[in-house]
Amino acid sequence: MKLNHKFLNDLYIIDHIKEDGNKIMVKIVLNPSHDIFKGHFPGNPILPGVCIVQILKELLMNYSGKKLILKKASSIKYLSFINPEVNSTINIDVEMREMGDINFFCNASFYFESVVFCRFSGEFIF
Repeated sequence: MKLNHKFLNDLYIIDHIKEDGNKIMVKIVLNPSHDIFKGHFPGNPILPGVCIVQILKELLMNYSGKKLILKKASSIKYLSFINPEVNSTINIDVEMREMGDINFFCNASFYFESVVFCRFSGEFIF
């Protein structure tokens, strides 16, 4: 099955992945010259929130090997802007728990050092 990774190896690359049971810790590096930043926003690039959710989905598909669809976002909190010229390295911690045969719940945190950019809680189906 071909997984749909819209941004992997274009908007970002995976620098490091560590798995620990139902948790993954990922370090990604953003591409500050990606076209997304030319339009969002010229002179003050910011990673759009929808791209943060897409990156999470792609990391989960990479981990599970399954094509996923976001079923429900219980909570998405954008706490700080991600400017790729200031913070091109992002750490992402994800904890997952299966909920039946075709879906799972996850909590994720996007951060670098003491700055938390986003917290996500939601369900994906495959």
